[in-house]
Amino acid sequence: MAAPQLRLTTADHVEAIGMRVLRIAEDMASGSRHYGRSERLIEEAEQASIDLRAAVRGRR
Repeated sequence: MAAPQLRLTTADHVEAIGMRVLRIAEDMASGSRHYGRSERLIEEAEQASIDLRAAVRGRR
């Protein structure tokens, strides 16, 4: 018997993206200020913003 398909709602996507942003914020608050690491965190935050916009507009 096949497992039921999980259908995520927009709210599920927004919540998951919010959790990503919280992890990014925690990483930014930690002591390391290494340039490469900061750039990676900025890129992750920008991608989370793009993903959030797409989820709210129903493209995800």
